[in-house]
Amino acid sequence: MSYSGTVTCSHCYQRGHNKRKCPQLTEEIKGRYDGATSMAGKERAAGNENDARWYDERAERYREQYLKRTKIDLATGEKVTNKAAKAARMKKVECGYCGQRGHTRRTCPAVKVDKQVFVEESRRVRIAALEAARETGIGLGSMVPIRSPGYENGEWRRDILTLRYVKSIEWESCCAYRPNLTVKHVDARKLGAPNQSPYTSQDQIAKLVQANGAALRYADAEGQDLPVSSLVPSLDPPKGWLQPTEQSLAEAIKRQFPTSGTKHNKQRGYDFAYPSGITREIIKDLGLTEHFPRENWT
Repeated sequence: MSYSGTVTCSHCYQRGHNKRKCPQLTEEIKGRYDGATSMAGKERAAGNENDARWYDERAERYREQYLKRTKIDLATGEKVTNKAAKAARMKKVECGYCGQRGHTRRTCPAVKVDKQVFVEESRRVRIAALEAARETGIGLGSMVPIRSPGYENGEWRRDILTLRYVKSIEWESCCAYRPNLTVKHVDARKLGAPNQSPYTSQDQIAKLVQANGAALRYADAEGQDLPVSSLVPSLDPPKGWLQPTEQSLAEAIKRQFPTSGTKHNKQRGYDFAYPSGITREIIKDLGLTEHFPRENWT
């Protein structure tokens, strides 16, 4: 806009309109469309299909530009409503999750189905994990001897026998992609320390059992007194843990279905694009096979 308050077009340099409303540019775009369409027809008639497609693409680009400026579709000569124009644009939108055209990630049916499968798989995983953990006898308050690296009498050693106190169960970490119960355990000698963080570790219960078994075998081989375990099989999950929902699994779902990061990170994971094992079984049990048309379900 000039100092006099009059708009000057940056295309034709006439006053009274801008480039967006420039009638000269609008007619030029129409002429380019007509020219590209004509050339596409000539090349196709001559048997040059590749050249014809090139002109088709140019004509389509000019058609979209003209449609945006005038709401008139040059291919039909008819005026297009805003709703119809939006629908036409959506046909070319590619979903960032499933890669299909015609919708966005926010409305992607594959995301909704995959989350439903994820929740059910997490439910089954938790049932199995709790049953396996209870068989070990380890629970909240257990004392488990293991051999681990650390300082003893001012000397660093890799095989110090320590008694570990199970201080907490990481219930919410157990889900479809992490099918084991994890516990936090602290050196029992440091239970009175104001800051227990340096002496606290986190392990799957199964790995803690393995470490305990290794400690017992080592003591037996060395002729040492076998360390005594004090097992407290108190594994009572919080209410609703065995019946998870999308809401209760919100953090796990954010990690499994990220909406930020690279394009690759946000795309559909391999386990859902090409389901197998328990994931495939759950899809069949939930009656969702129609949402996975590339798979053979017979």
